[in-house]
Amino acid sequence: MVEFALVLPLLLVVCFGITEFGRAWMTMNILTSAAREGVRLAVVTAPNIAAVEQRVRDVCDAAGVDPSNIEVIPPAPNDPERRVSVTVETEFEVIPGRILGTFNGTIPLRTTTVMRHEGL
Repeated sequence: MVEFALVLPLLLVVCFGITEFGRAWMTMNILTSAAREGVRLAVVTAPNIAAVEQRVRDVCDAAGVDPSNIEVIPPAPNDPERRVSVTVETEFEVIPGRILGTFNGTIPLRTTTVMRHEGL
């Protein structure tokens, strides 16, 4: 019985760790998809920054992720490749912190997608 009392806390930490890593990975994939959708819209428009930000929010809202920052950088006038970039950031909240109170905190997640602007 003593061995079970020693193994159970370790097993719970491993289970919470695996679960949280999976949630963080899923959130990162959602941010990447939102940035990709936003930059796709940006490369075929002027870019319309308000429409791009709304598209990123729509993708994030559909997945239940709250973006803390959306940055759209249009192509620079002197950039021969006419690159457009969209960066999306969020604060990932760790669930065991809400339940146990021991692991309080958030993890900042950020992704950037860059594509070539289609306009002439």
